[in-house]
Amino acid sequence: MPSRDGGPAVIHPQPPPPPLPSSSFMHIVPQYHPAMMVPYAPPPAQLVYSASSAAATKAEVRDVWSGNLEEELANIAALLPYYPCVCVDTEFPGAVHDSGTPRYLRGPRESYALVKRNVDDLKLLQVGFALSGAAGRCPVAWQFNVRGFDPARDPHAPASIDMLRAQGMDFGTLRQFGVRPDDFAVGFYRCGLGCGQLTWAAFAGAYDFAYLAKVLTGGRPLPDTLDGFHALLQGLFGPKVLDAKHLARCCGIRGGLEQVAAALGVKRAAGRAHCAGSDSLLTTDVLLAMVDRFFRNCNVLSHAGTIVDLA
Repeated sequence: MPSRDGGPAVIHPQPPPPPLPSSSFMHIVPQYHPAMMVPYAPPPAQLVYSASSAAATKAEVRDVWSGNLEEELANIAALLPYYPCVCVDTEFPGAVHDSGTPRYLRGPRESYALVKRNVDDLKLLQVGFALSGAAGRCPVAWQFNVRGFDPARDPHAPASIDMLRAQGMDFGTLRQFGVRPDDFAVGFYRCGLGCGQLTWAAFAGAYDFAYLAKVLTGGRPLPDTLDGFHALLQGLFGPKVLDAKHLARCCGIRGGLEQVAAALGVKRAAGRAHCAGSDSLLTTDVLLAMVDRFFRNCNVLSHAGTIVDLA
């Protein structure tokens, strides 16, 4: 991420990141994204991120289940000192509440009220994390598959469930092998993701940060007010929270994640759309392409705290 003067971040020299071992759990459960099990050769320690470096880096989306949770949390903990920017994406069962006001006419508080109603009533399915920093973009993204949702009993939008199934999500496997939400929350803090010193980003991140906040607070309802929600996010993630869609608008680029990526010439490095690990990886490459192209002479962190529809 950029330094205070807006140029590429330069981290004090450190040894290169440790190589990531192959996941020993991959043969037990189906993978939504077949992994490229090749040895990871760390980039040079002095590497400063550029958009072109992402294109050249092989990527793997690694599924995390209850059986390999501790192993992959240990991997993340070992890598965070080298990759202190975390892009997050979530998958959830659509939206069951809507507003009578068209989206483009909703103010931030009305938008938040709608986010709160949906997130309070629905369950999280997947969380994707992709890491980056001065060592480059980490070649592995993690896709945490969360247990607890049953389409036969829990509220959902049928069209969203059909779309997720078409993208490879198996809800039976999720219920049997998925990570318990409480175990995810404990692991989040234990591996260092909750230290408050990282840079966090999402694309149109209102729902992503809301669902992540819900699981990290034990499933409690979100705060009643937008101000309370912003305070909660700062307490959970620290002050450096970015929305890549907002940054794209500042750069004159409109559209969803795929459209913004295409406008920047960024291709999906692994996996498929609407899968949390793959989308978090694409968000990382989009974010860092914009930093490389548009934010060399200004501080991108001046946009911290601005989340699309909530500001």
